Amino acid sequence: MFSTYFTGLTLMATLIMPIGMQNAFVLNQGIRRQHHLFVATFCSLADAIFMSVGVWGGAKVFTTFPWLLTSIGILGAIFMFYYGSLCFKSAFAGGNNLQTDDKSRSFKAIVLACCAFTILNPHVYIDTIVILGGFAANLTAEQRPWFVFGGVSASFIWFFGLSLLGQKLAPILSKPKSQQIIDFVIAIMMWVIAAYLLYYVVTN
Repeated sequence: MFSTYFTGLTLMATLIMPIGMQNAFVLNQGIRRQHHLFVATFCSLADAIFMSVGVWGGAKVFTTFPWLLTSIGILGAIFMFYYGSLCFKSAFAGGNNLQTDDKSRSFKAIVLACCAFTILNPHVYIDTIVILGGFAANLTAEQRPWFVFGGVSASFIWFFGLSLLGQKLAPILSKPKSQQIIDFVIAIMMWVIAAYLLYYVVTN
């Protein structure tokens, strides 16, 4: 069963490691040391849920209702454009677009951002439900839990690694000038991803 576990771990790692909206968000929260461990936990648990759904037959939902991914893509593009605008504004204002005077409100903003980066990201569904679910269709009932366990392990290792890396680099990257540059880069990334999502919706 170790080979099945390792297959799930490596396959999931190759899907989540490329730079994307979720990874940028997790890393940035680590740099800001703003509920970063909660963010890592949220993203990891979300992957665990979606991967489990995919492995045990959830991919059929998108086959039956193809408009679901289209709707998610449109809403995701809108959110990415909005979030990118906040980061762009923060880059030139020198502020923190998620910080507020009220700590609880700041936490609420982060929770909402976590939900948006996860639920409104069609690639999360494609990676965890469609691709991994499709791969798991060839596995036996005994192998599937080990495959999911491997994929979930990859998510926890990756997201907590990103979060703790950001925390480690915080003394350097949390300086106002560094944060402005990071916000600017993230803004551009979000706008590019928004454009890609719209392109995905139009061409599929």
